[in-house]
Amino acid sequence: MNPLDAAPHASEHFVHALTLLMSGPLIPSCRAQVALRQGADAPVEHFLLDASPRDLVYKLHRTDGELVDDYDGYTHTRRSETPVQDVPRNSFSVEHPAARLAFPLSLLVWGRSFDDYRFTGQAVRRDEHIELALVHTKDDGVKGSLTVSDPFRMAVKLDTPTLLIEYTEIAAARRAQTVGLVVDAPA
Repeated sequence: MNPLDAAPHASEHFVHALTLLMSGPLIPSCRAQVALRQGADAPVEHFLLDASPRDLVYKLHRTDGELVDDYDGYTHTRRSETPVQDVPRNSFSVEHPAARLAFPLSLLVWGRSFDDYRFTGQAVRRDEHIELALVHTKDDGVKGSLTVSDPFRMAVKLDTPTLLIEYTEIAAARRAQTVGLVVDAPA
């Protein structure tokens, strides 16, 4: 039997969404309202995020204006700390959870040994968004989803039983140009 025959078929929607996520670091900058829930019964917190994935920097404020985090990935420093806090260079997922959609490789959804979720290969297009199905790495009964915006070429919502991160009112330095693959929504 050919090993490729055993590989699951990935839909065009799935491949397109992964391509958008992998090109995330090319986005020059964005600003978004963020809703964050950490824990199944936790309250939703609201933030304003200014991020430049290309420059590996972001600032995160509460909606009342209080600075929560100011991170510079090039220097590996948290500039909001007094004194400035150095982050070890081999650290992973150092971004505040509310900032992680702007830095998609820091999301714990890729099926790596330290991740909580993995992609199932299922993808559904809903207008300008593609919703990717997730399953917990240790319990197939625990599901989630990651939603990717085609126009902004970035993740805009991660929804699992214990974590919700959602970006709304997104403003980008420039809307990404959609090139290549154009697919129709299923009937």
